[in-house]
Amino acid sequence: MILEKQKEVDILSDGEESQESIGMTLDLDSAQFLMQMLSKTLYSDPIGSTIRETCSNALDSHRKAGEERPIIVGFKSADYSNYEFTVEDFGVGLDDDDVRDIISKYGKSTKRLSDNELGMFGLGFKSPLAYASSFHFIVRKDGTERKYMMYEGEDTNMIDLLYECPTEEANGTKIIVPVSWSDRYDFVKKIKEQLAYFENVYFDIYGGQIDNNFKIFRSIDFQYSEITSNPSMHLCLDNVYYPLDFVKMGINSISLPVALRFSLTDSIFPTVNRESIRYTPEAKKIIHAKIVEVANYFTEQYNSTITNTDNLKEVFKYYSDKRKDITLEGKIYDIKELLSYSKIPVSTPKLNGVELIDLKELAEDKDSLLKEYEVKFQFKRGRISEVNNWGGINVSSLDSTHFYLLRGVFGGNKRDYLRSILPNRSDTYFFIKKTNSYTLGAYKRDTSYSSYQLTYRKFLGLKKHPKNEWRQRIKEFQLIQSMVTSYFIDVDNITIPQSWLAARKKKRISIRVGRKEKLQGDIVGKQGTALERFVYGKNCKWVPDTFKLESVSKYKGLTIYDSHDNCDKLDPLYFICLGTQKVRFITFSARELRVLEKVEIHNLISYSKFMEGKNKVFKRLITAYIIKELIDSNRAVFEKFDCFYTLSNDFYSKLNKLDRYKRVNYQNTDSVIYEAIREVALENNLFDMEIYSTYLEVKEVLERLPFLQMVCRNFGSASEKDSPMVVVLRDLLKYHKFRLDYKNYELPVVDTSWMDELTTEEIVEEIVVDDEEEFLEEAPIEENLELPDLSELVKEELEKQEEILL
Repeated sequence: MILEKQKEVDILSDGEESQESIGMTLDLDSAQFLMQMLSKTLYSDPIGSTIRETCSNALDSHRKAGEERPIIVGFKSADYSNYEFTVEDFGVGLDDDDVRDIISKYGKSTKRLSDNELGMFGLGFKSPLAYASSFHFIVRKDGTERKYMMYEGEDTNMIDLLYECPTEEANGTKIIVPVSWSDRYDFVKKIKEQLAYFENVYFDIYGGQIDNNFKIFRSIDFQYSEITSNPSMHLCLDNVYYPLDFVKMGINSISLPVALRFSLTDSIFPTVNRESIRYTPEAKKIIHAKIVEVANYFTEQYNSTITNTDNLKEVFKYYSDKRKDITLEGKIYDIKELLSYSKIPVSTPKLNGVELIDLKELAEDKDSLLKEYEVKFQFKRGRISEVNNWGGINVSSLDSTHFYLLRGVFGGNKRDYLRSILPNRSDTYFFIKKTNSYTLGAYKRDTSYSSYQLTYRKFLGLKKHPKNEWRQRIKEFQLIQSMVTSYFIDVDNITIPQSWLAARKKKRISIRVGRKEKLQGDIVGKQGTALERFVYGKNCKWVPDTFKLESVSKYKGLTIYDSHDNCDKLDPLYFICLGTQKVRFITFSARELRVLEKVEIHNLISYSKFMEGKNKVFKRLITAYIIKELIDSNRAVFEKFDCFYTLSNDFYSKLNKLDRYKRVNYQNTDSVIYEAIREVALENNLFDMEIYSTYLEVKEVLERLPFLQMVCRNFGSASEKDSPMVVVLRDLLKYHKFRLDYKNYELPVVDTSWMDELTTEEIVEEIVVDDEEEFLEEAPIEENLELPDLSELVKEELEKQEEILL
């Protein structure tokens, strides 16, 4: 690269003209220090610099030799579990004299007078020493191959010749740099970054991490590579990548991954370490001019996509969208930041038939296009409901399947048909009706005109334009309105198929369910749902909904219903079932109730039937309520029931079981509804028998042992199992003959050592003899007295003793 001499500052002068000038030279005594500095501290990015410098030398060698084969950049694992970075070229090669006279010299270069070679400082070949303390290179020239090792010596950097041999291979050079295992990902990343724009390079990377089929798009002023890793604009000096320093340029960053192209003769020069370029005033001027050229190019590309259209939504999207997208090599990029540098105006879309109206202003107030319409109904999740206090129609959300235009009466058949064909999803479909019309408006302010009246004069700002344009502007506005309303589906034009009408007549065909008949079809009711805000005396609100009879039986819970007039009866029941029972509450009209009378569904029950108590929900509610009363009257016992863990695991388990049951099935509220349920339950013994027996057992113990409440109140904050009060409680329970776990009793120790050496027969014989002798001594002597056989009795006694011992 030809390095031109440049004066970047003016020479200062002060006083008389100087009579003597002193030339500056290098201190040879400091040469070793300078070489170490140029090897180790010159590069702030040792990995990137090693890749860039070695590959640039290889590219220069190919250009000098006129070689068209690609250089080979390799990165693979070495034998010792680390990696090697290699660069091999097939250019002019090096001989021993080149190594001695050029490679070994810092600052010596043969490229300073060349305008097509990248090097010029005589430092690039030594760049691997910035990363590693040593590396190898193999050179071939004129039939001789030599291998060298360059390394850091004690006093200076050294080059050792490792071998020399004849070869038949072509001239060339191969650099081999050892790479630490921990740097393997950084090397691959930097290879992509530094060599993204190199031509004639073959990548031999482990795992195929770089596809050699990647594309490079080259234009006169910029180029784009598919493997570039910089998301912002950068630059290339020849094909060498350099980041663009926007701060030094004094401009905002440009988020577009393209590289500005500069040749080696464009007066753009790199720094000594070639990690950046020198941002001289002249260089910044040249770079800025290049940005303008690139901006002009992309502006032309963008303008070519802007055409006249009949699609109003595209026009509105253009003005509402902050992005300005172009497609580059199949990828979409936003060039909004770049367009500010362009000298070419950015085109705007035109709407066919509209010449006078400012589409940008109209887009900013586009919702006024539908001020004449109001939303009357909306369809969502299978239900059509009336809409009140609608804030207006969002033109941006127009969709041909989401807006239906109403003209006449929205009849029942039409409504039911639309409900059957519209998707039962979370999407919302609107039914709108024209309720107002634009007028020209008064010339002067007229207090009789209310603020809600629609006038062309106000909306189109007619007073700002010549009067002879008014008619044309109104026509254009009406044309735009017709484009908007073209998205509407006219409900009057929807024809209900005869097949659907016939099916509707038959949809209440009955099917056999047990001994009664079940109807197919829909019923409309109001379901109890949670309040959105607090309402005194209310626990739920009633929301209209439609229910399919065939799906009611599939509900995984109980459905309790009543008439609309009796919703106040269901309200308190709704609360006590909230979050504890799988129950829903629905009210119906008298007509729908008559339909339900003909149906038998296992999980559908009226309120009056529910209050008879012959269902699990009823039984759980009242059982949880009486357990809650037991817990309230024995609060200390249930709060400290852990203290029974070591005394009576059975009693502890029962207390825990009752407490869990109450937590799951009881909802704290006014006791009026519970008392009403209790009255029925007590009369017919309608309790949850799976837990009711446990309730009775615990209640009997607590009533028989009233001291439990007082003792449990005196337990401290320590773990109840370890509290000293456990000993007191144990003794009291023993005194009142409450059955405790066996480990709380001290069993007497029976000495059986005397039996160890005797057999059972001997023990029996000895006991029998002793008992006979004792009997003879105490019994009166009678003639013909028959002595009883005591052996069987003794055996039974021994068996009892053995059981006790065991």
